[in-house]
Amino acid sequence: MEFADQWLWLIFVGAGLAMVLVEFLGGGFSGFELVIIGSVFIAGGLVASPFDSWPVAVIVTSVLCFAYIAVGRRYLHRWTQTRKAKTNIDTIIGTRGVVVKEIAKYTPGRIQVRGVRWRATADEEMEKGQEVTVLEIRGTTLIVKKTEGGD
Repeated sequence: MEFADQWLWLIFVGAGLAMVLVEFLGGGFSGFELVIIGSVFIAGGLVASPFDSWPVAVIVTSVLCFAYIAVGRRYLHRWTQTRKAKTNIDTIIGTRGVVVKEIAKYTPGRIQVRGVRWRATADEEMEKGQEVTVLEIRGTTLIVKKTEGGD
């Protein structure tokens, strides 16, 4: 028996542990994938250890990696994906309002949305009574644009 036959399984286990450690020390920078691939290497090395056969380690690791990439990766990404929930104020984005104090270019005015008056700015001038659509919110100021088809 050669060195590779007796100790390659240990190299696989060591490489797997190194991947897991890098993932944890890196703060999860790869989205938990190094932990999975590292675990696959560890499993491949441990399965091959009683056989003293490096082809077993390579085959087991390859099959598990392929299975993860083909099937498991999709589920891992869904599980670890962060969902951005809208807060109460975010629900106003996309709604329409009416200018109650004219808005000059890059100078705030006032609009009324859902019965509440807001400070608002826009990239263009808007007259009192103009219908606007809320694009975004910065602090307590709404960023608006003229509503398509509006006055």
